[in-house]
Amino acid sequence: MTFQKVGSFIIYALLLSGCVPTEVIDELQLIHTSGFDYIDEDVTQVTVSIPKYIGADQKTSTNIESETITASGTTAKGIRDKLDSKSPKIINNSKLSSVVYNQELAEKGIYELIDTYSRDPSVGQRMHLLVYEGNTKELLESHLSIEPEISRYISELVEQNTKHTDLPKTNIHVFLYRYHQDGMDAFLPYLGMSEDKLQVKGLAIFKDDKMVSSISMQESFLFKALVESFSEGTYEIKLEGNEYATFMNLIARTKYKLHYESGKPVLTAKVTAKGSLSEYSGGRLDEKKIKEFEDELTEQLKEEIKALIKKFQYLDADPLGLGFQVKTRTRGWNAEKWSETYPDLKVNVEVNTTITHGGISE
Repeated sequence: MTFQKVGSFIIYALLLSGCVPTEVIDELQLIHTSGFDYIDEDVTQVTVSIPKYIGADQKTSTNIESETITASGTTAKGIRDKLDSKSPKIINNSKLSSVVYNQELAEKGIYELIDTYSRDPSVGQRMHLLVYEGNTKELLESHLSIEPEISRYISELVEQNTKHTDLPKTNIHVFLYRYHQDGMDAFLPYLGMSEDKLQVKGLAIFKDDKMVSSISMQESFLFKALVESFSEGTYEIKLEGNEYATFMNLIARTKYKLHYESGKPVLTAKVTAKGSLSEYSGGRLDEKKIKEFEDELTEQLKEEIKALIKKFQYLDADPLGLGFQVKTRTRGWNAEKWSETYPDLKVNVEVNTTITHGGISE
């Protein structure tokens, strides 16, 4: 039995626990986060994180810690029996907010694991799906000084980086839409530890349902600008003499145009970015210097976007959805032919930036 099937059976077993009367809510163990780890082709390990309320009155207590239950095995019944044997209450996933897959598992394929959740009406369409570079059991068992309830910390970390930094919007609904849609591939937030602190390291890039690479948060800004309109972006450029400049509150959007050269499609990405210079490591500034920064930002964005697109073409993965852009502009678009065209698709990149002086620290 493959690990995908094992994982799917495990999820089905967990979902069955959701079919309980609402009047016995006090008798439930409400899972907030689940972690999946690859053990081998036959064995999958599942760790569930459950909030533990500290205080006499659990219903009003604001002191919450996490406790975990872990089980592994080759069959759904074996996994379920082990989880039940370790829980004083019925396990229930109606409050599930995040599912984390370790990188090794993500590289082998996770569609069956995700699709099973989508069939459960108690699971929200905005549930976070994440890839973690290490062992999810160790992650969910970790005790972070900044937040004792690990599930809440993970959810808030992803939401904050989506709303205020360079992480594009994604959830179970977005993943499945991209997985099933011709002309695009999926992506998920990629988490890791740095100096014993959990952080968003960038994006996990998928080809079909398998993780094939990852990109940094710096690259995630470029990625986000190419797939959705947003504000509050941050970007840093390197200058001559080991100097650098940081731009904040960047508003970015991209429009695509398609034309043909010698019968072959050519896609043009027109990127517009507007923001303020917030930090500069060099000397005093004037309007001439600001214009130089604007030109340098334009050039660096252009070159790095081109490099990012080439990287995806080399991987034969299309998380930017360039195929979808061509598909919506082409009558009789063919997915099989597109798979041959995409790796060598010509993509022109045009960038227009506007930078203001506001809020700078030198």
